[in-house]
Formats: sequence, structure tokens, C-alpha cells
Amino acid sequence: MNEIDRLIAEESDEGVRVDKFLLKLLPESGLRERRRLIENGFVMVNGRSCRSGLKMFPGAEVVLLEPAEFSCTVDILARVKVVRQGEGFAAVFKPEGLHSAAIAGSVESSVEDCLPGIFAGQEPILANRLDYLTSGMLLVAFGVERENEFRAYEDCGTVDKIYHAKVYGTPEESFICKNLLDTADRKRTKVLDEQAPSERWSRVELLESYEDGTSLLEVRIAKGARHQIRAHLAHAGFPIVGDPVYGRDDGADRMYLHHREIKFSGFAAVCETGWE
Repeated sequence: MNEIDRLIAEESDEGVRVDKFLLKLLPESGLRERRRLIENGFVMVNGRSCRSGLKMFPGAEVVLLEPAEFSCTVDILARVKVVRQGEGFAAVFKPEGLHSAAIAGSVESSVEDCLPGIFAGQEPILANRLDYLTSGMLLVAFGVERENEFRAYEDCGTVDKIYHAKVYGTPEESFICKNLLDTADRKRTKVLDEQAPSERWSRVELLESYEDGTSLLEVRIAKGARHQIRAHLAHAGFPIVGDPVYGRDDGADRMYLHHREIKFSGFAAVCETGWE
């Protein structure tokens, strides 16, 4: 691996964690990105790999290595599972805390990075995305023709994507969130007063209520927008447990949103949540 940069810690850096110290070398990076670099051995302190919590000391030499082999690490492959593979399409499971798609200029791994290794020689194309904190199924199309076929199904509203969400509050009856969404801000989607096209609606049904005031909802969409279910449910008064953007600061161990099922012409796949 080639060296990208290096820096010597000063007296003012004493006691600073190495994952924070790395901001001096990667000022535009996020904490998760820096920790991933450290965990995968691309950061050396005095010639040795280290832990994210290592405290800096004056004179320590920190070297940042080029993550040439970072695209799909062994730990990522172990977490991504093929749920179903058919003619033209496949569904794979993505756990929470993992990116769906490759991010330009980022060193963080994604499921998309791993697809050529999982489906060698089949021209795998990521056909849908899930938020970093959302678990569940990603659809893979084999070739551009199949990808275009799926897009056409989405545009016609004939794709059925079913999510399970654990939320605060209990709706009295089923309802539909029809609000148009403004996704210009990548960090937070804005719910507008106008009505969205029907393929962008979120159809909500109560599955179970719990004594702690939370409930399990089934949410069906045909063609999702960024943060659609998260924003729609919060706007309706039922924020998802563990949602750090639209929910509460509740200290939950994860965000409880899972893409459980997908169905369209000639293809169907189901992946249980594991937390119900």
C-alpha cells in the first residue's frame, strides 16, 4: 500500500484519540469513515496499526495509507447475504450500519462494492438503495436491460416494497401518507403540503402494539424517495425508534426500520427482521 500522508503529533495533541487526530489529515471526513480506515489497517502510528481509541502523545508519527484494497473487505462480505437469486434479478440482505451504494471520494465500503465478487460475470447493478441505518433487502439487476425493466415497473407503480418499522405511538387505524417530499437537502427530507404521485405514497398498517407505548407497523411503498418512510411516519406523529434525524434522542441500539419484502412481475423475496 502506498503512503498518502503523514503527520507528527505535537504537545497540544497529547491525549487526543487517533480517530479525532486524523481530522488534521482528512478534514472533510466523518467519524465513521476515519474509524473504518483505522479498523482496516490504513492508519499506522509509529509503524504499527492501532485502535480508534489510542491516545496521541508528542512525537507520535501517524501515517495514512492509500486504501487500494478497501473496496470490499472480508467483514463486509460476511455480513451481506443472498436472499434469493432468479433469472435477471437477485435480492441481498444489507445489515444496518452499512452503505448500500459506493460513495464517490469516500473510503467507506458498501454493498455495491461487493456485488462483482458475489455475482461474478453477471453484470450486477444495484437497483435500489437503503439508508445507512436501515436493514433489509437490496435488489440487484443483472444487466442494464433488466435494470431498465425494473425502473419501468417502479414508474408504473407495480413494485410492492414492504417495510417493518417500530415506532413511538399507536395509530388507531390504517392510513396513507400522501405528502410530497423535498429531498434537496441530503441530510433531512422536508415534508410538503402538496400531494405526491400515488407511487410515492406510504401505506401504513398496524401489526402489533406494545406495553411500552411503541408499535410495529407495516409500510408499503412502490417507488421510494430519500428518507420517505422515516419522514412520512414522523410527520404523521409516529417517529421510528432509533431514528437520529426524525425521531427522538432515545439511545436505541439501532434504527428500527427494515425492508422485509419486495414483489414485482416474476420476482418476490422475503427477509425477516430479526428483532420482532
